[in-house]
Amino acid sequence: MTQLNVPMGLRTMAGSLSLLRRLSVWFANLSWFDLALKTAVLALSTAIVWLAWHTGAIFTPFAAIKNLPYGGFIMVAITIYTSFMMLVMIARLILAIAYRPTPSLADADLPTVTVIIPAYNEGPDVAKSIDSIARSNYPHAKLQIIAVDDGSKDDTWYHMEAAAKRHGDIVCAVKMDINGGKRQGLRVGFALAAGDVVVTMDSDSVVEPDALRNLVTPIAVDPRIGAVAGNVKVLNRDAGVLPRMMRASFVLAFDLTRAYQSKIRSVLCTPGAFSAYRRTAVESVLEDWVDQSWCGKPSTIAEDRALSNLILRDGHEVVFQSNAVVWTNVPVTYKQMAKMYMRWERGNLRENLTYATFAYKPFRSRYWWHCNIEWALSCVEMVVPYLLITASLIYGVVNPFFMLQYLAYIVIFSAAMQLYYYAKERDSDGIYGILYSLFWFTCLWWVVPYSIITANNGKWGTRTVSASIMQPSVAGRAEAVAGNLRIAA
Repeated sequence: MTQLNVPMGLRTMAGSLSLLRRLSVWFANLSWFDLALKTAVLALSTAIVWLAWHTGAIFTPFAAIKNLPYGGFIMVAITIYTSFMMLVMIARLILAIAYRPTPSLADADLPTVTVIIPAYNEGPDVAKSIDSIARSNYPHAKLQIIAVDDGSKDDTWYHMEAAAKRHGDIVCAVKMDINGGKRQGLRVGFALAAGDVVVTMDSDSVVEPDALRNLVTPIAVDPRIGAVAGNVKVLNRDAGVLPRMMRASFVLAFDLTRAYQSKIRSVLCTPGAFSAYRRTAVESVLEDWVDQSWCGKPSTIAEDRALSNLILRDGHEVVFQSNAVVWTNVPVTYKQMAKMYMRWERGNLRENLTYATFAYKPFRSRYWWHCNIEWALSCVEMVVPYLLITASLIYGVVNPFFMLQYLAYIVIFSAAMQLYYYAKERDSDGIYGILYSLFWFTCLWWVVPYSIITANNGKWGTRTVSASIMQPSVAGRAEAVAGNLRIAA
C-alpha cells in the first residue's frame, strides 16, 4: 500500500480546521446564558493576567515582601512551599493519568449487594434514587435495596412506600419515628443488610445503568479492598452559576484527586453519594463508627470520611471507580454552599486528627507510607493555602499590586488544571473551574479557618437531629439474596 506524504503545512491546517470544528460544535450547543457567562469569565481572566503583566504586578510584589520584617525568610518559605507542591502536583498528575478503573465482572461473578438509601425530607427525589438502582444493570436475584426514612416531615415516606410496591421484594422501606441523622439511618440499613457488599447512596442522587456493577467489582476481585468510592457528578448543573462551577470542581475532586489516591490504594474519603463497602469490613468497625464522638458529643457529620478512616485503620485498601457514575444535586445558593463546605471542612479536621491516632502504626502490608504521606499532605493543604490567602487579603489592602499578582496566579494555575478537565470531559465547562477558583478566593476563603475555629459545631445546617432514636417501623417486604430475610410491617 502506497503511503502518501502529506506536507507539514497541510497537516497543521487540517489540525486547525479540526479544532475549529470542535469549537464550533461547542458554541453551537451552548445556551445564550452559557455563552455569555463563559465569554465573561474568559474576558475577566484575560484582563487579570494582562493587567498583572502590563503593570509588572506579576513580579514586583515579591520585591516588596523582601523589604518586610523577616521578608527574606518569608520569601524562602514561599519558594520552598510552592516548589514542593508543584512537584507533588506533577507526581499526582502522573498517577492520575496512569489510573484505570477495574472492568466490570460478568453477572455470574458479581457479589450479592445491599444498597442503603437514607433520606430526610427528600420528597419525590427519593423515589428517583430507588428507581435508578432498581432499574440498573444488576441481577435482581443478587440485589437488595433498603430505603430509610429518617423521620421526614414531608411526603418522603409516601414515595418510599410507592417505590417499595413498584419494585416488589427487592426494596425494603424503613421508617424512623424521630430524625436521628444520616449516620443513624445508615446504621439501621447496615443492621438489615444481607449482601456481601453494602453500598451507601444519597437520596437525591441517580446512578447510570452500569454504575452499581462497576462500583462493587473491585471488592469482588481483590480481597484486600475494603471500600470503593464512586464517581460523583453534578445533576442540577443548569440550576444556576454555582452548580456550573461545582461541576468543574467535582471532576477534579474525583477524576484527579481520587484517581491518583486510588493508584496508591488510599482514597481518604468514600463519598456518601455513592460508595461500596465489604460487609465484613463494615461489621468489624460498626460499633466504633456508630459510637464515634467529638469533644464528648456524638458525631453527626463526616460519616463517610469516618467510615473510610476506620476501614483504612483495619488494614483494608480503598480505591476509586471512575466508571461508577452517580449524579447528585448540589447547592444552588451561596448560603447552602457555605454550609455544605463548613460541614465538610469540620469533618475533614476531625478525621485528619483521628487518622493521626493510628498513622504511626503499620496498619497494612503495602502502601502504608503512601497513605500516610497523602494524609500529611491533606493536612498541609487544609492549613497553609488559607494562611497565604488570609495574608494576601490583608497585604492586598496595603499593596493592591500584591492582590492583582495573586489573582493572576490563581487564573494561570486554574486554567492549567482545566486542561485535565477537558481531557476527561471533552467540553468547555472547565472555564467555570477558573471562575470557581476566583470565587473561592474572594467569597469562600473564610470557610476553612472558620470551620477550624468552630470544629465543635456538629450541625448539618439543614436539619435537626434528636439524641434519642426510636425503633424504626418497617413497610413493605425485603427478601435478602444471601438468605430469606423477610421484614413486614
